[in-house]
Amino acid sequence: MHLTDDQLNEYLDDESSEHDAIKTHLDSCAECAARFSALQTLFAKLDSLPDTALSTNLAARFLPDRKQIPQLPRWLTLTISLQAVGALIALALAAPFVSMLLPQAPSLTAWLFEIQTLWIAGLDAISNYQLPIAQLPTYPVEISTLFIALAIVSVFWIFGNGFLLRNQRK
Repeated sequence: MHLTDDQLNEYLDDESSEHDAIKTHLDSCAECAARFSALQTLFAKLDSLPDTALSTNLAARFLPDRKQIPQLPRWLTLTISLQAVGALIALALAAPFVSMLLPQAPSLTAWLFEIQTLWIAGLDAISNYQLPIAQLPTYPVEISTLFIALAIVSVFWIFGNGFLLRNQRK
């Protein structure tokens, strides 16, 4: 049985765990000793070669350019912009319908005044160790109207993302 090339290379590099067994085999086997001598000659020739500099820097081809800032593809930026514009248009178109559903809605200042009054009453109640019993205001918006608005926004979202994913495959 002869030594493998791996065993000879490990012995040549002094990394073999079977150092003594390989040395004994090389002393007794002329074929393995000749292969080992050829390996020694090959590595001696390789070590004697001069170091030469490359004419071009090959590392530049494979290393990322640090000066380039990663940007989204143009189609993706356009798709996101179109989705945002579509959502704003949907909100602008829905605003009159929402205001028609809430004709008696108080103004913003009235809501703020009501919140301030409740806050002061709550602080007074805490200072007197009494909890206020306040009724929550009711709003004249029906649940079905909210579901319709949610459905419209969902349709816009689904179509926008479908367009986005369809362009990604190309």
